[in-house]
Amino acid sequence: MKRIPIVTTIIPLVSFLLLSMSITAQELQNDQSQEEGQNQEQASSDSTKDKTRAFQLSFVTPLGTNGLNSWNTTNKFSLNILTGYAGGLDGAEFTGLVSVLKSDMRGAQFAGLGHVVLGETKGAQFSGLFNVGLKSAHAWQFAGFINLVTKETKGLQCAGFTNIVTDSLSGVQISGLFNFARKLNGVQIAPFNYVDSLEKGVPIGVLSFVKNGYIGVEFSATETMYGVFSFKTGVKKFYNILSVGAAYRDNMIVWGWGYGLGGMMTLAPKWDLAIEGMCYQMNEGEWFTNRLNLLNKLNLTASWKLSDHVALFGGLSWNVTVSDITDEYGDPVTPHIAPWSVYDETNGNINIKMYPGITAGIRL
Repeated sequence: MKRIPIVTTIIPLVSFLLLSMSITAQELQNDQSQEEGQNQEQASSDSTKDKTRAFQLSFVTPLGTNGLNSWNTTNKFSLNILTGYAGGLDGAEFTGLVSVLKSDMRGAQFAGLGHVVLGETKGAQFSGLFNVGLKSAHAWQFAGFINLVTKETKGLQCAGFTNIVTDSLSGVQISGLFNFARKLNGVQIAPFNYVDSLEKGVPIGVLSFVKNGYIGVEFSATETMYGVFSFKTGVKKFYNILSVGAAYRDNMIVWGWGYGLGGMMTLAPKWDLAIEGMCYQMNEGEWFTNRLNLLNKLNLTASWKLSDHVALFGGLSWNVTVSDITDEYGDPVTPHIAPWSVYDETNGNINIKMYPGITAGIRL
């Protein structure tokens, strides 16, 4: 087993220890200055007031060119070999591990692990793991894992795992798994999105939940499945659909579960027009049919509101079935999805049928 050099383990630990000690020293210095007399306070404030420096270099704060004055210094260009703690940034900063700013950031930051800004963030941040802002941000943030801002945010957030804004967001969130915004005026793109209050914009993903958005529950019948239950969530202009349906045909139960996307537009005060695409895995006479057996549907429906919470809908559909005509043992099988067809072709083991259809139901 390969042994890890002890230096690679000790250096990060020592770095964070020194950074913690420097912050503690600053707190003790502040407490002591408050207890001194008026003349001593004036002298202390003159020596610890915020400064601006064109350049600073540190190994780990306070082991650097700014020394113990790092937390009161705003840097134009900052280079931290491991970790750094400074009063602010008005330019560019490069950090090996983690950078912490006591006040505002204006400019660009680059770090191997992450950034923490206790003041406002304006500019761009690039990190391998995280970007955290505890006040407002007007920035582009790129992180390997998470971007987190607790106040009003404008700009772009891109993260490998998640983006979180606990206040309002005006801009775009793109992540590998999950986006969260308390209030959204923009776009979210991720497998899962959540918005408390949508002002303007759209979340785009596999499942998106908008507290003041669109949620629909439907019971319907189609030419292929005589009973269908569907759940829709997102916003009217773009929503996700989870659906399950069944029918009894050719002396067997044919049922399917599917996923789809849809969008709806208002034609008149009580009339809406929707277009939806669905894909079902169909199962014939058994709990699960272990072969390719798809029903693809394109629906165009109009709905009429009976009340604020109830609507009737109906429309036309175009259906395409794609089925493997051999089972897991290689024996031939006959698909029973399509009730009729206007197109029926087989290429190798794949059979494709197309046919028009209808749908009607009630929406809650």
